[in-house]
Amino acid sequence: MRGKQHDRIKSAGRIVLCLVLALGLFGPAGARAQSDESPVRVGYYENEVFQEGAEEGAVKTGYAYEYYRKLSEYTGWKYEYVYGGYGELYQMLLDGDIDLLAGLAFREERTALLSYPDAIMGSEAYYLVKQDSETDITADPATLRGKVIGVLDSAMVGVLESWLDDHRIDATVVAYPDHPQLFGAFDSGELDVFVAEGVGSHVRPHAEVMYAFGSSDYYLCVNIRRPDLLDELNAAQIMLAAEEPNYLNSLSAKYYSLSVTARAFSSSEREWMDTHDALHVGYLENYLPYSDTDAGGQVTGIVKDLVPEILSTLGISDISVTWAGYRSYDDMVADMASGEIDVAFPVGGGLYYSEENGEITAVSGSYVKPVTLSGYRQIQAWKIIGGSDDGTLLPPLETSIKKYLSDNYANGLRDLKLQAVLSEDVYDFYPAEEEQELVAPKDGIYFIECWGGNGGNAVVNGTVMAEGGKGGYSYAWLYLKEGETVHL
Repeated sequence: MRGKQHDRIKSAGRIVLCLVLALGLFGPAGARAQSDESPVRVGYYENEVFQEGAEEGAVKTGYAYEYYRKLSEYTGWKYEYVYGGYGELYQMLLDGDIDLLAGLAFREERTALLSYPDAIMGSEAYYLVKQDSETDITADPATLRGKVIGVLDSAMVGVLESWLDDHRIDATVVAYPDHPQLFGAFDSGELDVFVAEGVGSHVRPHAEVMYAFGSSDYYLCVNIRRPDLLDELNAAQIMLAAEEPNYLNSLSAKYYSLSVTARAFSSSEREWMDTHDALHVGYLENYLPYSDTDAGGQVTGIVKDLVPEILSTLGISDISVTWAGYRSYDDMVADMASGEIDVAFPVGGGLYYSEENGEITAVSGSYVKPVTLSGYRQIQAWKIIGGSDDGTLLPPLETSIKKYLSDNYANGLRDLKLQAVLSEDVYDFYPAEEEQELVAPKDGIYFIECWGGNGGNAVVNGTVMAEGGKGGYSYAWLYLKEGETVHL
């Protein structure tokens, strides 16, 4: 995809305003033709987060499903989904009744039965997840002795048994033919512990993640009778890696955030919740639309809704929220370090700049996990350096944006302008021969550029003797609230 390029200014002035909010996505140059017009049969088993919607008419989603769709942009494949349990579909792949099956680890003994592509589909760790009521099971592996551990009947069984043997642990291992049966056994209390893949199950209110005991790459495997599909898959993976080298990492990050390993509480987190009945939140004042104190002395802005929504999403209903407004960023961070508040909003987003400005990334032994706001608005959630003599925050907006761009965008401002074009957040006045007025359509940070008209060329007898001078150029970054008017 290529963006159109325009001549900047010929004779009249021009003003361009960009509200940069949404991230643009580029697809490949075009889908490659499928060598065989018959549909590719995909073994589709239900596995929370990884692959969901394993029945006719169900909405499909998940890591694997999105990967199938991405590959089809290169191969032109049309899919026929064949539903069943993991074990059943694995046998169908060996029998030649399906063409593709996702999520298989490499095993040398399998190479005579099915085809592995050259590139992996992903990598994941294997985690032990226990019932939160099992207080006698701790981080010490020895506490697993005599316990019942459930695992999918797959390569994970061998990894688990090898790990148990290495630690001389005598536990009962129960292998299940598919994920629904495994998760059902854990949810019903039949299992003390189950093995979760990195992107393999949703969060459970009674689950507590212990630790990882192994890891593995996994593949999208091919029917050994279909070397044509294997060749197309290899070619597609090569092109995908060349055009989007970070694709697998971004896909994993997207779905990992939904998994039990990302959302289940650790023992230290549960201990904190058991010993606290309130979450003390500090926020910056004069920082709308993100945070401020209203005329009645109450918190207002996005933070007022954000924190309760986080607690609700995590299923935390017995912890109240208290608020403390700060005019000084440094005072807020100091209070977080001393334990006066538990959470500070907003805080800096870059490790280098946090070190340069004396910010902290650990408080009382707990890592401070940043909350990222969607789209470009996250720039306003950065720590903005500077202040007046009375301690009031005075954000040098351009400085903070330049830092954000250097940390997050290879092509800097050009990438953000492109995002604005793709999200139709560009406001173009051309020609601008008189004062222009913009009424901000939404809250956000606006980048404003103004070009003056070029001077005319000196032409004698049809020959350009001298080119006219270039017009002036100026720009500005502005905070604007919806409905606010700017005259240009």
